[in-house]
Amino acid sequence: MKKILSLIFVIGISFLAQAQGGDVNVGANVGITTGSGNTSFVIGGDIEYLFDVESRFDVGAASGLIFVTDANAIILPLAAAGRFQATNLINLGLDMGYGIGLNKSGNGFYFRPIFSYALKKGIKLRASYTGIESSGYFNVGAMFDL
Repeated sequence: MKKILSLIFVIGISFLAQAQGGDVNVGANVGITTGSGNTSFVIGGDIEYLFDVESRFDVGAASGLIFVTDANAIILPLAAAGRFQATNLINLGLDMGYGIGLNKSGNGFYFRPIFSYALKKGIKLRASYTGIESSGYFNVGAMFDL
């Protein structure tokens, strides 16, 4: 466990050190689980490093932590990220990668379609669906440019 977290920390520092041509964004979100059965509250934190491919398209890496309260589960997603600027205020995105269960949750394929709306420069309101194998979460939160 400590080795995995150390590796993620080193990768994160590497992204920040190379962030000369890219953008680093951090954020937080809240949500609920989907599917039949018990509904759980979800709290998450996000970090992403994106760089311009074209004027309206960015790619990079995304990670964070997802806490599922009722299941007492913690998930670490590691993903490739893509963002498309549909208008000056609206961004559409997709994160795809692997979700690592850090305690009571399993590992699996991770995907996250994203809708973002720019409230003002450097602050975006974000709505997304997060899917990891057979479980899913609807999320709403905010992202901040660093």
